[in-house]
Amino acid sequence: MKNLAPIVLFVFNRPEHTLRTLQALQNNTLASQSTLHIFADGPKEGASVSLLERVNDVRRIITSEQWCGEVVIHESNENKGLYRSVRDGVTEILEKDGRVIVMEDDLVTSPAFLSYMNDALKFYADRKSVFSISGYNYPANRMPIPEDYQYDTYVSLRNASWGWATWKDRWAQVDWDVKVYEIVKNTPAMKEALNRMGDDEFEMLQMQQEGVLNIWSIQFTMAHFINHAIAIYPITSYVHNIGNDGSGENCGTTVALDNNVLCSKEHPRMVDILCEDKRLINAFYNVNCRKKRPLWKKVINFIAGKLGKKPPFVVKKKVYE
Repeated sequence: MKNLAPIVLFVFNRPEHTLRTLQALQNNTLASQSTLHIFADGPKEGASVSLLERVNDVRRIITSEQWCGEVVIHESNENKGLYRSVRDGVTEILEKDGRVIVMEDDLVTSPAFLSYMNDALKFYADRKSVFSISGYNYPANRMPIPEDYQYDTYVSLRNASWGWATWKDRWAQVDWDVKVYEIVKNTPAMKEALNRMGDDEFEMLQMQQEGVLNIWSIQFTMAHFINHAIAIYPITSYVHNIGNDGSGENCGTTVALDNNVLCSKEHPRMVDILCEDKRLINAFYNVNCRKKRPLWKKVINFIAGKLGKKPPFVVKKKVYE
């Protein structure tokens, strides 16, 4: 177990999701050799009877089996919320081990998930520009991969929160107060650069800073952005998120991002030259770009192209050189 990264799982009040997550994790090739830390959040003050029952059901499930080689339960009497739970839990485990694989209670993983994550953590450990590893990738129908792409992983500008991993020295660079917020807010070029990861990024940052959202991931995103760091994604996802059913705090209801066929490669070919593949950066952006050009802009772009001029409207399908 000392040679494998510890796993951290955050659970709260979704017993059905938690059970499926743990059952899939248990079926991983390296599960019996891994240490799993489960952080169970407590109910909010004045919680309803039904919520208390779900919280208790989750706690019965996490103690019902030996899900990994070693299981350590951390139960909170108070409701910390996902932001504090992730920030504090990940920090605690990294202080002890220096690397960690992080999951939430709605992730069904491939049996090869732990093998891939441990391989990636070892492969990129000394590549300090890599701040995180993602276990998830978008479905092929949403993000097509070029046929001539040679690797099983690729460079992304945006970190993921659906099964991910990092190291202590990278996590230590997260500024939880995001002191650069006002600078980014008042610098259009910085906002545009941040939104290269998706046109929702600055909006999420703004909502977090103004107290509308209470999430942890945008602060980690900003650590990537400020330090010119990258995330590594698999070409084919090792994770299927079953929480896009309206049951979570920060996810709506959608099937567009479902991955029903997961990667089975335990030792994928890691991209070793850390460059942005223009095709993949654009495909990734297009998945995370909510704005579509109206027809009149498309017509002007088409005419500009025919005249040999640069299309003036490039919000959707933006080409990054």
